[in-house]
Amino acid sequence: MSCDQKKILTDLISNTNRPYFYRTYEILFILIFFSQISYSQTTDSLELIRSTNLGNFLTTRFFKQLSTHNLNTRFDISKTWGDFDIRLNENFNSTFVRSIEKSIRDEQQLTLQTKYRIIPEANLGIGLSSSIFSDSRKIGINQASANQVFLFSRIEPYDNFYLAPFLGYMNNKQVLNDDNGLLYGTEAQLNNSRISDLIISSDIKFRNEDISPRKNTIRHYDLRLNSEFTNDVSNIVSASYSQNRKDFYFEADSITSQEFNVANNIQSRIETSYLIQDSLHYNNLFSMFSLDVAGIVNWRKVERDTRYKSIQNATSSIFDTEINELKLDFESMLSYESRNFNGLLRLLYSERDEKNLAKRLPLVSENLYQDRLQLEGRKNNNSIRASLSFLGNLRLSQSDQFYISVLHNKLRYDTPSKDNFDDRDELLSIVRLRYTRQFTPFFEGFINTEGTYNQTVYIFSQKSSNNNINRILKLAAGGSYRGANLTSVNSFEVSANYTVYDFQDLNPNIKSYSFRQFTASDSTNYLFNKKLKLSLYGYVKLSEQGDLQWNEFTSRPTRYLQEIYCEPRLTVAYSIIQYSLGIRYFSLSTFNFKSNNKFLDSEFRSVGPIAEILIANSASLFLKIYGWYEFITIDSSFKKEQTNLNVEMTWSF
Repeated sequence: MSCDQKKILTDLISNTNRPYFYRTYEILFILIFFSQISYSQTTDSLELIRSTNLGNFLTTRFFKQLSTHNLNTRFDISKTWGDFDIRLNENFNSTFVRSIEKSIRDEQQLTLQTKYRIIPEANLGIGLSSSIFSDSRKIGINQASANQVFLFSRIEPYDNFYLAPFLGYMNNKQVLNDDNGLLYGTEAQLNNSRISDLIISSDIKFRNEDISPRKNTIRHYDLRLNSEFTNDVSNIVSASYSQNRKDFYFEADSITSQEFNVANNIQSRIETSYLIQDSLHYNNLFSMFSLDVAGIVNWRKVERDTRYKSIQNATSSIFDTEINELKLDFESMLSYESRNFNGLLRLLYSERDEKNLAKRLPLVSENLYQDRLQLEGRKNNNSIRASLSFLGNLRLSQSDQFYISVLHNKLRYDTPSKDNFDDRDELLSIVRLRYTRQFTPFFEGFINTEGTYNQTVYIFSQKSSNNNINRILKLAAGGSYRGANLTSVNSFEVSANYTVYDFQDLNPNIKSYSFRQFTASDSTNYLFNKKLKLSLYGYVKLSEQGDLQWNEFTSRPTRYLQEIYCEPRLTVAYSIIQYSLGIRYFSLSTFNFKSNNKFLDSEFRSVGPIAEILIANSASLFLKIYGWYEFITIDSSFKKEQTNLNVEMTWSF
């Protein structure tokens, strides 16, 4: 992404006065807008050469809500004494769910690396790592661990060229099987080496885990060639190859277990990928535009092989499988920036073809193989996607701005198999318009409208009952006031969602429906002085769902929801600590209809004190303790009490 494009995006989303819900939609739109660019730049990481120092810190987060308890802790420390470096990293995550059957899931990762600079061009080090996984539920792999110790060296034989060979020992435990063996490999990197106008970068990673009877491997090679023709024109050609193999245990059936004398079978998953990409960047095109054009070819193969196969009473499931995927992408992005207008126009065209195959197995019936081949062939599919999108920001005056975002996407999904009826066409169009005006230095108002049109059409009659058109309309207005002591952000939104099925008259289980909603939200803060603040946050949502007759544009209401939330708080600041105390109120009432008369069906109400302690002004410490106690009433009869707690801490040292 060019600097001009980054600046345009910053202008589009940096206005902090906008209501939260609008900024959320806008960020999601931008993520979709640039998803393909982000995907194409992802590569395997080099763990020994490209080690990132994030600083010394301890962070922990605990929350208890309803019946779920979660604790996440991360510790990262690095220290240098002369020519000696040490780095320790620990990450622990635990989730406990209290239900009819209690479940506990724990994950822990610990790494330790030490290295000593022997000469200016070489380091020698020792690495340790431990990864532990445990789950109390009865799932396929509910216990696993991997512990390793290795020697490594980081060498710089030439400028911008790094080499890191390593050798060690690994213990890997999975499904009560302990496997041990050698761990060895190397990493290499050529970092921005310049030859005339050509900049060359390359990454290589080779890793073997010989933990007999299993074997895990990583092969990765990446090459990037950057040609800078002028200050405004550059071209990047990149190619990569990667192959990852992982072996997993799974419980063997009785016949296989008896024939091969094993309790667990082994499945190997081998994923091989080739990628070629060419990106052209042209800045100052016609002295007003910036152009990016990229083409990507990606071929991927996924193989699943089972180690022990018994041909006694063989079935079609005995055959190994593979998936071959070919993907072609073309995208272009044109950006324009001036004093009064910024804009981005993006075009994406993508084709994808996936073939699922079964591998032949000697001594097994050809009829069984053909049955499995036909079964895998049902999964074959190919798709074509075309997308056109636009983001724009027009400055009408010093006080008035107009924003527009448009997305139009077309998907064609085909399945060659005569037994697969999932062929369909999908059309998605989204238009958002927004007008803002700075009435005074303290008050800004906005009007926002949004329309969505989404149509899905299945080609074959077997699934055509799912054909539908979804239309969504939204209109919002509000404003933000920021004075010396008072700040307030308010918004009001009405939305209508209409989903119409093409063949609802032929299928009594499918009905067109409408969903309408009104939302009013308020966030207000009043500062009495530097140490005392009164805050209020709340919203009201009124929703109605009904059966829709689109041709007559009438609906019969079937359900009505009333949701109210209110949270007033008083905050006192003392030094770097803030204490907050307030009341939390939430209610959800559900109404049904009978003969167009609304009656109460269920009611949920929660009220109770809320408190927070916050340390956020310290350069080294962030601490937030946030909790509330609920007195819950359900349908005016069932009552219970519940505690909720969130604790967050980050300590940098």
